[in-house]
Amino acid sequence: MKSWLAEIYDKTGLHPLWVTQDGPGEKAAILFSVLKNSAMDGLAPEQYKISRITSLWDGKSAEELIDLDTLLTFALVMYAHDARGGRDPSRKSSAISTSALEATALVEAALSSSDFSQFLADLLPPHRYYKNLRAALPNYQSMAAAGGWPAIEAGKSIHPGEDDSRIPEIKKRLQIEGFLQSVTTDPTENDEAFVQAVIRFQERHGLAGDGVIGKLTIAAMNVPAQKKVRKIIINLERWRGESHDLGSKYVLVDIAGFTLEAIADDTVVLEMAVVVGTQQNKTPLFSDQIQYIETNPFWNIPASIARNEMLGELRKNPSYLTSNHIRLFNDWSSEAREINPLSINWKQVSQKKMGQFKLRQEPGKKNALGSIKFVFPNSYDVYMHDTPAQTLFQRSSRAFSHGCIRLEKPVDLAVFLMNNGENGWPMERFQAMIATGKRTIIRLPEPLPIHITYQTVKSDQNGTLSFHTDIYDRDRQLEQILFTE
Repeated sequence: MKSWLAEIYDKTGLHPLWVTQDGPGEKAAILFSVLKNSAMDGLAPEQYKISRITSLWDGKSAEELIDLDTLLTFALVMYAHDARGGRDPSRKSSAISTSALEATALVEAALSSSDFSQFLADLLPPHRYYKNLRAALPNYQSMAAAGGWPAIEAGKSIHPGEDDSRIPEIKKRLQIEGFLQSVTTDPTENDEAFVQAVIRFQERHGLAGDGVIGKLTIAAMNVPAQKKVRKIIINLERWRGESHDLGSKYVLVDIAGFTLEAIADDTVVLEMAVVVGTQQNKTPLFSDQIQYIETNPFWNIPASIARNEMLGELRKNPSYLTSNHIRLFNDWSSEAREINPLSINWKQVSQKKMGQFKLRQEPGKKNALGSIKFVFPNSYDVYMHDTPAQTLFQRSSRAFSHGCIRLEKPVDLAVFLMNNGENGWPMERFQAMIATGKRTIIRLPEPLPIHITYQTVKSDQNGTLSFHTDIYDRDRQLEQILFTE
């Protein structure tokens, strides 16, 4: 800390930046207020030495004012680092991963800003995903401070209309979180209003909305209020680490919620279910640009899938590739020679050798990519695509892929991507291209941002929260960083 603080004061003239002999100035007061209230963003004011700053605020001696000035400079750099990019997982208390050059540039920009309050506000994400979580945090903190809600006893499933001694406690539980209005009828009655409240609760917790209070619904109801507070703070932290400028038109995938949204001018134009990677084949998190669409795509089968899955199938059935319209080539080069799979004794092929073959599935009904594919070139070799396995979209939990993202309504997404102006593409045009069976590449008029995120708490356009299962165990990892000293 001392090295970059010294650099800042050296570059800015070795004079106080925030105080005069009369005490803290106007910008110091603005910064002090933001730091004190940083818990509203799920940040930790004590990481910015707020207690020490408070104790020095009314100090008069030169030593106290110098100490206050350097603490405010330190706190600004720390706060900006957290607000603009999330807290560094490897950082402990006062440590910070930023260069002296970056810190100095930040302080100079802060001091020269004509609207310092706006300067500090602009460090945080400006979009509704972040703002809605921030707005919801005090409500859940109040619920937690008031003792949360009653724990519901385990037992047999409660179906709509059935009597059960736990219904009064469940109604109380739903009321506290706002899923059920005040009970005006018999508190023991399993009436329609109660069933609808249960369905709303289920739908906002990634469960099948059937109104049946079973094991999973009880488990979701028994998540403590303080745990939900932490989940909101964790997701605020995630958004600070994401790109703050999502774009005016973009695609947003939420892995934990198994959904895709297509956004234009901050409005959800299209929403659909997606299938994402398994725990063993996690879909990576990153932002990129969708560049082109491919109809009737080939599937160049990754070597890992060929080794770990298809070799076993071929050992059992040498006709496996032929029956699934998969062609076999001797290597991955452009001059690769095609091989008849029946000419090989697959029981003698090692996994290493299997990975050297190129397997390519031809377009058609059996193709694992379906009829359309969306490409945003990236180092993970991840893309979005159609799928013949449509039944998976009916499940509430949809982590089944090898890492790529399968789409419930891929042609609808293609229409959204290509409607960038007057020369839009109607759905019928895509359907006609697919019907030809011919592989075709369609470049977007302009590359469009895609953000692959992991939101275990998400808000809709109205600010209503949904809580999702931590399928990749990422919440627990971040919780240990944020809440364990």
